[in-house]
Amino acid sequence: MTLEFKLGDVLEELEISMNALAVEGKIRPATVSSYVKGDVSRIEVDTLISILDTINRLAIEKRLKHRYGIEDIISYEYK
Repeated sequence: MTLEFKLGDVLEELEISMNALAVEGKIRPATVSSYVKGDVSRIEVDTLISILDTINRLAIEKRLKHRYGIEDIISYEYK
């Protein structure tokens, strides 16, 4: 089983920094960094919801049509 964290790609699409996501979403900067680096040992549902709510709110503010889901920040591959 392999999880791939793709939050860094989403931040690039939205043209925002890890720090901006942390501040806007009231998420610890170290937590955002771990999701970007893929160094996550435990996934917290509340954290995922905060990340998704924040990136979707920012996407709406930027007038983007895409709405982000879990599959946009985490992918799973069975090996």
